[in-house]
Amino acid sequence: MTIGIIIAMQEEAKPYKKHILTDQEIYGKKFLIGKIADKDIVICLSGIGKVNAAFACALMVERFKPDLIINTGVSGGLGVTKAYDIVIADKAVQHDADTTALGDPKGMVSTVNKIYFDTSKKHNELIKAYLDNACVGTVACGDQFIADKRLASEIARQFNAIAVDMESAAVAQVAYITKTDLVIIRGISDGADEEAPVDFMSLIEQISQKIYEAVKKVIERL
Repeated sequence: MTIGIIIAMQEEAKPYKKHILTDQEIYGKKFLIGKIADKDIVICLSGIGKVNAAFACALMVERFKPDLIINTGVSGGLGVTKAYDIVIADKAVQHDADTTALGDPKGMVSTVNKIYFDTSKKHNELIKAYLDNACVGTVACGDQFIADKRLASEIARQFNAIAVDMESAAVAQVAYITKTDLVIIRGISDGADEEAPVDFMSLIEQISQKIYEAVKKVIERL
């Protein structure tokens, strides 16, 4: 079984270093290749943002053909989640997709004509059993670091979302198009409010370690 892992930032990938055997670069994206337990893993350091994440996912699927992709990293909480919580996304939405002027609902992604992108129900059921304290719900994604309590509340209300990030729904869109199983496991570092930048920078190392431990536990049991 080959598992692809898409992570935006180098800091978030540091805990996986002990598992890496080799690496390669494809079109400027670094792929780290190794093993966790008996599973082959390929980690892509995608970079921040939706275009980076979508490109990384497309390369991952085309070159490595993973049986499952895990998108993971640090996220902002939207009220019901707090720092150090682990989140499993049952679906992802692009909160900044907006063609409402043309009569579309907010979040509609043209060409695929979807608002919500579901993750793998089969794998989510297993993961929820392994990470029984995790929060489950919608993760919202956009090309903006959310550090505004009012905006965070609006995203939570509009999409019934429990966390916000800058990559997950872009990965989910590519996974949907390529018919690749996907799970999203995220760790909360801040409240997506005015204190978010400070909280994010101060907690990223600790939160990344906690997310890694959760992802490793899942991979070992799949």
